[in-house]
Amino acid sequence: MLYANNSRGKMESIILDAVEQVILTLSKLAQDLILFSMPEFRYFTLPDNLCSGSSIMPQKKNPCALELLRAKASTIAACNLQIKSIIKALPSGYNRDFQETKEPFLRGINTGLGCVKIMDQAVSKVKVNEENLRAGFIPEIYATDAALELVAQGMPFRDAYKEIGLNLDKLKAMDPDEVIRKKTHTGATGNLRLDKARQAREELLNYVETEETTIAEKTKRLVGMEVELFSPEW
Repeated sequence: MLYANNSRGKMESIILDAVEQVILTLSKLAQDLILFSMPEFRYFTLPDNLCSGSSIMPQKKNPCALELLRAKASTIAACNLQIKSIIKALPSGYNRDFQETKEPFLRGINTGLGCVKIMDQAVSKVKVNEENLRAGFIPEIYATDAALELVAQGMPFRDAYKEIGLNLDKLKAMDPDEVIRKKTHTGATGNLRLDKARQAREELLNYVETEETTIAEKTKRLVGMEVELFSPEW
């Protein structure tokens, strides 16, 4: 019982650890979308409902939602650190200190859910500007591919590397689609294996659905009525 009571704060921190890792990834994705939607690149166009205007520049389109998401990663990390700082040296058993872990735990969880919803909006509605993306494939982008072509012809990679490096001005553009298709190892641009990610997602959703049903049934037997523990919005 002593250790069961003492594990509450640890479980909260473990859960927030997972949330924090997810939001760190979304924060980096937010930064990429912000950067590559700037006028200098225009690789992407962000949905209007995630942007706001400037207080002085009529043409400005500020990616406010993604900027806030980027910052929320620190908020969640701070919530997690707060819990760890509270429980780091507590004695076994229940301590009133645990009362102070509930607020940062719930704040971190709710903030994480909000970030996921925002990124879902961004990814599902972002416009991909293919023409600008193709224009970004300047000849230098293909330097490694050119070196690997020399290797395929029998030249040692060290020599091919030097040969291409000394003649960058002679590089010619390639077909980006063809170059991408040639990169076939797992995880490469031509073989992302998104089917594995989709399969893992389906397995996770099925697991969560089963667990929710089991918990709901046990809760109903315990209290004698149905209790909604999970918000439909989640």
